[in-house]
Amino acid sequence: MDGSPQNLSAQALHQTTPQELRQILQLHELFLARQAGGQRAVMAYFDLSAADLSDQDLTGADLTGARLHRAILKNCVLRDAKMSTADLRAANLNGADLTGADLRSSCLRGAQLNHAKLPNADMSKVVSIQLDLDDAKSVDEAPRTDLSSVEAHDCDMSGAKMSDVSFIRADLTDANLANTDLCGADLRHANITGAVLQRADLSGANLCGANLRGAVLSDAKLAGAELKGVDVSGAILDRRDLANAKTEDIQGAYLRTMTREEIAEILALHRAWLDTHGKEGKRAVLSECDLSGFDLSKAKLALSVLARAVLRNADLSDASLAMADLSLADLRGARLDRADLRGAKLVRAHLSGATLVRANLMPLENVGDRKFEFPANLEGAKLGGADLSEAQMKQAKAASADFSNAKLDNADLREADLHNANFAGVAAGTTMLEGASLRDARNLCRETPPVRKQA
Repeated sequence: MDGSPQNLSAQALHQTTPQELRQILQLHELFLARQAGGQRAVMAYFDLSAADLSDQDLTGADLTGARLHRAILKNCVLRDAKMSTADLRAANLNGADLTGADLRSSCLRGAQLNHAKLPNADMSKVVSIQLDLDDAKSVDEAPRTDLSSVEAHDCDMSGAKMSDVSFIRADLTDANLANTDLCGADLRHANITGAVLQRADLSGANLCGANLRGAVLSDAKLAGAELKGVDVSGAILDRRDLANAKTEDIQGAYLRTMTREEIAEILALHRAWLDTHGKEGKRAVLSECDLSGFDLSKAKLALSVLARAVLRNADLSDASLAMADLSLADLRGARLDRADLRGAKLVRAHLSGATLVRANLMPLENVGDRKFEFPANLEGAKLGGADLSEAQMKQAKAASADFSNAKLDNADLREADLHNANFAGVAAGTTMLEGASLRDARNLCRETPPVRKQA
């Protein structure tokens, strides 16, 4: 029998009243402000089922073994809180800050953690200590931390300790799992699309059936990992790291290599296909091809298919890529200066360190007899450190795009969809954002840079 506090009966937990809870919260507020009479909130083994603690600051609070089943903790601050063995099943922790929290052997099954912060949180298993005494009773082993079926879109778990954690069928879309310890973790059938697992330790982890499309696995440790049936299409990883993993039925792991002669022939056929409106030639389909370092400057690749292609450090300056499909493509360090990307599809593309100076990402207008309009689509694209100076991105779809540390000097983002986009480290003082949708956009600084005095 599991003797963890998660399974204690309601009678074994402290039943608090609204008045008592209110007083505890008020005293904790005084404690945090270092005012006289303040007292740290100690609610270990309290029954707080369905309690509404939204927006409360519970930094350092003791919630060990507390029952918070279906509790509302939206935007709650729980930094360094003690929450080991707590019952957080189906709790709403959207936007909560659990930086450094102790969540060992806690149960968060079915909880919502969208946009939550858990850097350096401890979600490992509580270590049970067995005294070597003749009359010592057996000690039940503590359960692993359970995050099965959690919804954790864009959740920051960087640096967290999560060895042996259960993430079965969890939704970790766009989560930050960099530098995490996931040794032996159970991630079967998890949705890890677009997540960052850079330098994560996945040794011995079970990822069978997981979706890792577009995930970043640079320098991740995969020794002994179970990757049966995993989809890594468009993921950033060193294929050599798969040698020590079990990769039966893996999808999207291997790329086609192309010679320069083959590329030249494909480009010639594609040009003929464009010039004759499809009557001659052949459309360029270069999905999952390795084109790293290729010189494709001024190439005529409108309407081409480059989904999941690797174009790292490729030269695409002045290229025609209108309506091209570059979704999940690896364009890190690529040159796209002055490229025509009108109506292009760059969903979840990797553009870190790329240059798109004066690139045209405007909508492609008047398409077909019915005069359709196709905006450029950069939803979920990773543009960290990219140079977008003077880029034309009016009406672009860039929801959840990562612009961290990008250069947006004089870029035109008017009427663009930028909700939930990340602008950390961006000086957007000269960026045109009139009419843009900035709902839930993060770290946006609109300060105008100082004007330099002329000598």
